[in-house]
Amino acid sequence: MTSTVSVRGSRTHRWLLVLPFVWQVGLVPVVNDVSFAPLHIPFPMIWQLLGVVFTTVVIAVVFRLDRKSGVDEEEAEFLAATNHSGGEY
Repeated sequence: MTSTVSVRGSRTHRWLLVLPFVWQVGLVPVVNDVSFAPLHIPFPMIWQLLGVVFTTVVIAVVFRLDRKSGVDEEEAEFLAATNHSGGEY
């Protein structure tokens, strides 16, 4: 079975999804050496909490950029092409 769905826009913005990984894993050596403790909370814990917010923002940006590049139409075409009317899989 061949795919008839064409790629309309660039998907290079999805590389932004690497940033949360770099935040959480790549910067661990830097964060572990910080002795600053705002609100009496260890800095690595604050770093993790900020990472959750950062990741949410990155995913929202990628979602918006996906919509601009036509992913909604591509998904609708895919669903229409693969719709099973019999209900059996």
